[in-house]
Amino acid sequence: MMFPFPRYKPLNVALFLSIFDVENSLLEITLKLSFILRVTNTFRVNKIYWITDSVNSNTLEKIIKDITKYAILPPYLKKYVPISRNLKKVGLMSPLTIPYHLIFKQVAEGEIRLGYKGDFGLNKRITSSSKSILITDSLKLGYIDYNVFYYSGVKNEFIDFKKILDFDNLIIASRNGKNPLKAKEELTNLYNKYGLTLLIGPPAGNLLQRLGKQYLDKSYNFVIKQGVLDIRAEEALAYSLSILNLLLS
Repeated sequence: MMFPFPRYKPLNVALFLSIFDVENSLLEITLKLSFILRVTNTFRVNKIYWITDSVNSNTLEKIIKDITKYAILPPYLKKYVPISRNLKKVGLMSPLTIPYHLIFKQVAEGEIRLGYKGDFGLNKRITSSSKSILITDSLKLGYIDYNVFYYSGVKNEFIDFKKILDFDNLIIASRNGKNPLKAKEELTNLYNKYGLTLLIGPPAGNLLQRLGKQYLDKSYNFVIKQGVLDIRAEEALAYSLSILNLLLS
């Protein structure tokens, strides 16, 4: 199976940690994060910038790091993740099923496997200086080191809100923004030059009022003529990335 390549330029998203403040349990946080990870990996997002605006930012940062690390690993490497209270509900997450999660019961030629300390999910330990190998002989377990670039999942970074505003490639999802379909050329030009960082507003709303009118020109309405009064951050993320993926393809 061919692994997808990383994007030509980075496609990042910025989310406020306060989107988890409405959740009352580790289960609810895990399920919301599961959806976010599934969406961002589907559209080959490079990085999630988590804006530390929550009163529980330190706790949430640890939970997000632990769950993401676990979710990104292929099934046969999850056993190396230390036991953590933050992982109590990961069994209820939707599987990411990124390409290197797909392994066959019988090893197949062309299969790519990630490894840790010689464990590549095979019947024997393998000595390799590479983090991934390509199976060349399923009967004799022949392989070669595989160092070709491929999309290996989304990364997390935790950041202050003010630093996001300094990004050259910032765009904002807002119902007051421009029609992205009519602004395809300016979006693709920005992407080709700097990449894109998509900012989704917090549950409190009023993001553009906080930012000022000068940011209106960077705003795009990815849910034109929406049929509901409010759209949750994780929903806005999915809708926005779906349209951006089409525009940038």
